[in-house]
Amino acid sequence: MTDMTQPRPRKRARTARVVLLGTAAFSLAACQPEEQVEATVFPSVEECRALADLPENDFTAEECVEGYEEAQAIHRESAPRYEDQALCEEQHEGECVVEQRSDGSSIFLPLLAGYMIGNMLGGRGMASKPLYRTSGGRYATPGGGTVLSGLRGKTQVRPASFGASPNTRAAAPLSRAAVQSRGGFGASRTGGGFGTRSFGG
Repeated sequence: MTDMTQPRPRKRARTARVVLLGTAAFSLAACQPEEQVEATVFPSVEECRALADLPENDFTAEECVEGYEEAQAIHRESAPRYEDQALCEEQHEGECVVEQRSDGSSIFLPLLAGYMIGNMLGGRGMASKPLYRTSGGRYATPGGGTVLSGLRGKTQVRPASFGASPNTRAAAPLSRAAVQSRGGFGASRTGGGFGTRSFGG
């Protein structure tokens, strides 16, 4: 199966790098690394397309759609999956859906809250990641490794934020004990680092 996390080649280059998308401010926990990539976050593909192709922006309407499709594909393979609906709703402030496994068991996963697209380092094109609401009202990537304070605007993230996400389709669903041992989805057990770590990358 094709690795949907691989960055897509850039279709064109632009010199404009300064992007103004309103007054939304983002925060990533703790200190910044030396090397970062720029990412733009959207609650929907429609909002992304509405802002695409403006002179100050470095993404196209086509890349908005491709990024959303990529985020959906990653969501299907790597969304956090829980053994209990109440637990899922606690970790993601509601809005969890049931998924039936081949053995007849039911597991629960959160809905996609939004997605981010970003320019990879070294001219390697655009990449995308789905985002999920956390119990603290922030938004995190599938493994909980990158946490943002909002769903609109520009931010800087580690290149690893666009790396491969853990495949959760065949893994054991998260139990309450497993979630508590990690401090919750999108929470850091150590309280340090750029972004946070919980269930993987």
